Amino acid sequence: MIELIVPAALGGYGFLSYFFLKNPLLLHTKKSFAHVKLIAHRGGAGEGFENTLNNFRRAVDIGCDMLETDVRMSKDGKAVVIHDRSLYRLTGQVLNIEDVKFCDLPPLKSKVSIDFEPGEYYDGSHTDAEDRKFTTLDEVLRKFRNTQINIDVKEYNPSLIQEVNRIICENQAQDRCVWGSFSDKTTQLCYRTNSDIGLFFSAGRLLQLVLLFYTGILPFVPLKETHLEVPMLSIFCSDKFSSDASNISFGKLPNIVLKICHVLLLRPSLLKHLKDRGIPTYVWVLNSDSEFEAALDLGATGIMTDYPSRLKAFYAKQNQSY
Repeated sequence: MIELIVPAALGGYGFLSYFFLKNPLLLHTKKSFAHVKLIAHRGGAGEGFENTLNNFRRAVDIGCDMLETDVRMSKDGKAVVIHDRSLYRLTGQVLNIEDVKFCDLPPLKSKVSIDFEPGEYYDGSHTDAEDRKFTTLDEVLRKFRNTQINIDVKEYNPSLIQEVNRIICENQAQDRCVWGSFSDKTTQLCYRTNSDIGLFFSAGRLLQLVLLFYTGILPFVPLKETHLEVPMLSIFCSDKFSSDASNISFGKLPNIVLKICHVLLLRPSLLKHLKDRGIPTYVWVLNSDSEFEAALDLGATGIMTDYPSRLKAFYAKQNQSY
């Protein structure tokens, strides 16, 4: 008898898992965040000074639907829009952001390296110091009220998370902001602080998502996250990411590991299931037409890029709206 029960049970489980993978709204309510296609990474770090108001304004003017940015806390408690803890890469000064008041932050250098284009720089030597000023999250939300803002909280700091939440709520921006962190601890605190703000998967939750998918359990599991933001790991097989000029840790991994993880993470059926549940997949950070095309072929909803003008032109060539 057991020889008949086990295969029947496994077959029934497999059938139900596949059925609800294809029909998730029979079990789950669809999430309501608007999906976007054109996302400016740090405002478009290849086309302007990263994470500055002028760069965000240029990105919005060319049609970006979402601005991706990062926040850390200054010495005087401001939520500063900045990726690096150290100011050295951006300003040439050996300081950490938490040791400097916002009003005392130096301007960015006239040439700033582009993290996802190792060896390349944005050269703004024709600009003045006013164009190279740091900004705050509050300024970004006030200046760009019709644009979605993607906020990567770069440190586990309850005071920072409370400040970011206050700024979002005061600007009534809960329905156009998504926040979180690579760190699961930070992301969970974001969610506990305000579950009405969009939430992207942390690294730990991404691993859980993949395990749930490949064991067939995912269709039955509710998800608190509203966005999947994931690297296209195959791009890091390029020699430029393993060079001394690169500070991207993925580029130091063996190519075989990157290729296997790429296939596991970016399964079209997984991305389709999430999209059907109202969870878009945004792939980062892609900067060439071949990368754009590969991501869309896999089912990505949108793309984060350092070159939004380039991505806009790609969509135009593909006769896609953006």
